[in-house]
Amino acid sequence: MSTQMDWFEDAFFDEPERDSVDGGTTNLGPLWHGVSPRWGHSMHTMCSYHGMFPAKLVHYFIQQFSKPGGLVLDPFSGRGTVPLQARVEGRRSLSNDLNPLAYVLTRAKADPPSWVAMNRFVSEIERHYQSHGQPEPDVPPDIRMLFHPNTLRQITFLRDRLLRREIVDWSPEELMLAGALAGILHGSHRRDGTSRCLSISMPNTFSMSPTYVKNFIRDNKLNAPDQDVFECVRDKLARLYLDSFEGPSGQSFKEDASSLLAGKIIKPGTVDLLITSPPYLRVVNYGTANWIRLWWLGIEEVGRQRGAGRRSLDAALDHQHTYNSYRTFFVRMLKGMRRVLHKDGVAVLVIGDVANPGEAPLPLARQLWDDVGDESGLRLLDLIEDHLAVQNKVSRIWGDTKGRATDRDCVLVLARDDGDPVRATDVVEWDEPYKDGGPDAAHARLRDLRHAS
Repeated sequence: MSTQMDWFEDAFFDEPERDSVDGGTTNLGPLWHGVSPRWGHSMHTMCSYHGMFPAKLVHYFIQQFSKPGGLVLDPFSGRGTVPLQARVEGRRSLSNDLNPLAYVLTRAKADPPSWVAMNRFVSEIERHYQSHGQPEPDVPPDIRMLFHPNTLRQITFLRDRLLRREIVDWSPEELMLAGALAGILHGSHRRDGTSRCLSISMPNTFSMSPTYVKNFIRDNKLNAPDQDVFECVRDKLARLYLDSFEGPSGQSFKEDASSLLAGKIIKPGTVDLLITSPPYLRVVNYGTANWIRLWWLGIEEVGRQRGAGRRSLDAALDHQHTYNSYRTFFVRMLKGMRRVLHKDGVAVLVIGDVANPGEAPLPLARQLWDDVGDESGLRLLDLIEDHLAVQNKVSRIWGDTKGRATDRDCVLVLARDDGDPVRATDVVEWDEPYKDGGPDAAHARLRDLRHAS
């Protein structure tokens, strides 16, 4: 059966730019587009996250503007790309996000438990499940329609165990379990009907609306697979732990970003490199895009417009800015960044252009800097225009409903107005010294684990 779910099997690019591997380029040349889209540590693949930037972009700026042992900050950490890449490159990290899903993914990557400890933890919980079982789960119909009853019993057993405590109090093993399972909670099936994910066949990157999913299940006569959640989690962990992850453990926070930058948690003048992507102007509603994974993390009624969870998240994440309110927010962020940056530190902000129906896209980064740069205490080192065709972005799966996403992001590279940053290198190395094995190593590791038990 061919459906719109076949998006993930499309070619990654149609007509790549010269010297570009992924079809993108910048006004300064290919830069990070000159290496494979698959570049990066295995743990980056923990869970898809809408609006994420690639690990290779983070690597480029870590190499350019920091040294081993330096402090790297991401105040809007999303799926935790910055702290993980900083860790494996020998940098210390601070990261932060108010979104519960982002916070879990970030903390899991910034300070992961060992492979041995993680599998011991999963086996312990599995033994408890087999001993006690799980009654018929009390879940909303929007969740029940996604999973086979046996699979749902295991998911809710794990969920109930995690939710005994607040997210901020979870152990490294609990955070890794939560993040790994979030990554396989829903996703597309293979053509032969098998899947590494737990749900009916649907996109992995974001959650379609409950009404759409319900109609899609009915129209396509979809059946949820009877998946063993514990085995699927082990398979996911084997792939996540494929590469080594030695390096300094990072610290993660769940704070309002402006409060974090202005408060006592981060000492003034201590951050060597700040890399982040502030929430785009009315492009992504993070609650809507992740309502299934947010349910998994204990946030109820996110999938529907009037749900209590949706209203609470919308208020906390404040995604419906006008340009004027966004500009006020942006000034506050820039001043906070200036406060925490080392005198010769660098801030890298990735900001997407925003579509204006019937008009040219709003060049948000350029307009913001022109409007408020003089108030920030920072100066512009570079404005890098990063082009990647919309059909090559995650948002391509929306087709004509891709909303306000465009084919251009802009990267503001900023320094303090009294600083004089020096590039750490003129040549960015793209070796990945943390790579431990070939493509079959994760499966061999999983076989060894099963034989040992």
